[in-house]
Amino acid sequence: MRPDTENRDVRPIPDPTLLTTAQLDREIAHVKQEIAHLKELSAKDRDANQKALDVALKEMNRRLEDLNELRKAVETDRLQFVRNDVYHPAHEELRRQMGQFTTAQVGMAADIKTNATDLAELKSSMMWLSRLVVGALISAIILYAFQKLLVR
Repeated sequence: MRPDTENRDVRPIPDPTLLTTAQLDREIAHVKQEIAHLKELSAKDRDANQKALDVALKEMNRRLEDLNELRKAVETDRLQFVRNDVYHPAHEELRRQMGQFTTAQVGMAADIKTNATDLAELKSSMMWLSRLVVGALISAIILYAFQKLLVR
């Protein structure tokens, strides 16, 4: 030990306060270096997280745009289709009208057959009538010609 004249106390050799202070200074410098390194890593991590968030945000926006396009396509398709509650009553009404039209068509077909038969009979009658008229004209002409020959 040796006496310290400045502090008026006795200190051992080597002085533990100087060694402790030097060790503390080294440790403090090391801790400051570690803190600076951690700050740097934290900044890098924050930047990486921000970039990851930006990428995720862009991807989410792209997916949302795709979903919006899909929704618009579905809405467009939905407009092309008729709802069941509208379709079924209209379909039944059309089916009922088709039944009425079918009945009317059967009746019309029978009327057409009747009219065709009547037309054929009328045509046949007209043919006989025209032959009769032509025959009568020819007879009248021949009779007239004989009368003129006899009268002379």
